[in-house]
Amino acid sequence: MNRSIKLGLTGFIFVFVAAAVILTLSVDSIVKSGIENIGSEMTQTKVSVDGVSISLFSGKGSITGLKVANPDGFDKENAFTADEISIEVDIRSLFSDEMVVKQLEVISPSVIVEQQMPDNNLRKIMNSINQSSSDSASESMLVIEQFRMTDGTADLYTEIGGERSAQVEISEIELQDLGRGGARQSVEDVIQTIADRIVENSLRAAAQSGAEQIRDAIRDLF
Repeated sequence: MNRSIKLGLTGFIFVFVAAAVILTLSVDSIVKSGIENIGSEMTQTKVSVDGVSISLFSGKGSITGLKVANPDGFDKENAFTADEISIEVDIRSLFSDEMVVKQLEVISPSVIVEQQMPDNNLRKIMNSINQSSSDSASESMLVIEQFRMTDGTADLYTEIGGERSAQVEISEIELQDLGRGGARQSVEDVIQTIADRIVENSLRAAAQSGAEQIRDAIRDLF
């Protein structure tokens, strides 16, 4: 193999690797900015992600350090945290108007249920999500073929009748074919469905807890 051919192959490999790196960074950036921008707009609180890493070839990857801040007026910093989220996406769909997520699994998240009078932090966030979904649905569509949330816990906190706290387990959540089966659904509509189930399961766990002051404060929400 002569020198010019070797140089040509070397240059091709370099360009290919550089393009793959750029595309991978673009995919990670698209997912990260989408979560933070759409999430913050819908919840009216700060939504942040530490990192996103998705393989350009398999579409499999992870989202780390997801945090949903509490609304103003609540003592705790966050309402929801998840250190590890497993994700598998259809890479081609990221560059279309309908993103397809084949699998999304939230592992061991922590939900803060903070009850004040008359506000509850999760209900306040859900009110913002519901309002956003009805008022400003984007043109971007979202499909999640399988969603799971496992090993979640709800940390309960109230100062009603004296400061009280407790921790309970949240029942596993599994949803399938979100955004399919009829009219296409916007990103906001699919997020609303997931958030509503998480909030409902968290509040039910709180209402059924053994912490009497917390149970009494939350029970009337159902």
